[in-house]
Amino acid sequence: MYMLADIDDKKITAFRDLVNDNNRFVLKAYANKQGKNQWNLICSSMDWISVAVRNLHSFPALDSNIDIRVMQIYSLISSIDIVNEAVMQLHRVFFGHFTELLPFKGEKLIFNERIFDKDDSDYFKEVRACFGAHPVNLNGEGKEKRFASWPYEGFTKSSNDLEVRLYSNDPNKDDIVLGLNIKELVAFLQSRYEYLDNISLEIERQYEFCKQELALTPIAYCRDMRESIDILLKENESRFNNDYYRSTLEELALLLSTHLSEAELAEEVLKFKNSLEPLIEELRQNLQEVNIVDLHHDDLLNPTSNIQHLASKALSIMNYLSSTHACLDNAVMKIHCLNSILNVSMKYRSISINLRCQTVMGNYCLN
Repeated sequence: MYMLADIDDKKITAFRDLVNDNNRFVLKAYANKQGKNQWNLICSSMDWISVAVRNLHSFPALDSNIDIRVMQIYSLISSIDIVNEAVMQLHRVFFGHFTELLPFKGEKLIFNERIFDKDDSDYFKEVRACFGAHPVNLNGEGKEKRFASWPYEGFTKSSNDLEVRLYSNDPNKDDIVLGLNIKELVAFLQSRYEYLDNISLEIERQYEFCKQELALTPIAYCRDMRESIDILLKENESRFNNDYYRSTLEELALLLSTHLSEAELAEEVLKFKNSLEPLIEELRQNLQEVNIVDLHHDDLLNPTSNIQHLASKALSIMNYLSSTHACLDNAVMKIHCLNSILNVSMKYRSISINLRCQTVMGNYCLN
C-alpha cells in the first residue's frame, strides 16, 4: 500500500542497537528492576514492533472484494495496535507507570469527524473494536451494548474509506455511523512509531547518569601490579562488567602470576611484565571515568606494531626451549609465547615462522 511505503524497520533496528549497546546497560539495569524482569518486556516489545512494521511495509494492495478488503484493513489496524501497545509498554518501562506521564494523553490531533469525545489513543481503540476486534460486543453509554454492522464503503463522509453502523440494544436509541480513514490510521501509526526517538533519548540520559554516579566512587590504587588487577576486576564487575575489559584483566592476572624456572629468562620475563604497567594504568583510568572504550595499549598483549622485533624475541625464547627440552611451568605462558609467534606469522605470511610455529606446537604439550 503506497501510504505505508515509508514505514520501514530502520527506526526499530536503530532502537534495538541502542538497547544492546552501551555495555548492555539496559539489560543490566532492567533484568531485575525492583524484583521484576522488565528486560523480557523490552525484548518482547521490540520483537513485535519489528514484526508489525515489516508487515505494514509490505502491506498488499486492497482487494476489490469488500469482505476481503475489510479483513485486510483489520490486519492493518491490528499491526498498528501492536506498535502502539508495544511503544506504550516501552514508555512505561523507561519513564514509569505514572498516568500523568503517559504520552499523547488528551491529544485530539489525528482523527477528524469523531463521533465520540475521546482523545486519539482512546478513539483508535473504538475504531479497532468496531472494525474487527470485537464488533459484536461493544460498550455503549452506561449499561448499553452496541453491535457493528457489516462494513461497507463509505458514503456518509467523502473522507471515509469504510463505515459501519452501530446498532444499540436500547430500542429507543438510533444507529450511529462510524467512519474509518486509512490516512488517519497511518498518521496515528507514525506518531507512535516516531515516539521511539523520545525513548531513545531517555535511555541515553539514564546511561550517562549511571556513568556519572559510578565515576564518583574512587578506585583504590595499589603499587603491586597483581593486586591492582584483582581490584580492577571487582571494579569492572560493578561498572557494567565489560567482557573485553574482563578478559584483558584475566589474561593480565594469569601472566603476572606465571613464573618460569629458567633463570636465563628471568630478566626478559620481568621486562615483559613491567611493560604491561601502561595497560593496567589505562584500564584503571578508564574504569574510574567509566569510559569503556578500546584500549590504546592493547597491543602490549596483542602486538600489532614492531612485529619483526617481537618475532625475533619470541623465536629466541622458543628456540631456547626447543634446544634444551625445557618445560614451561605454566600452560598460560606457553600459550602466550606461541600466540605471539602465530600473530607474527599471520601478519607476514612467513613460511619459516609458520613452520617453526608448527614444530614448536608439536614439541610441547599444552595440557
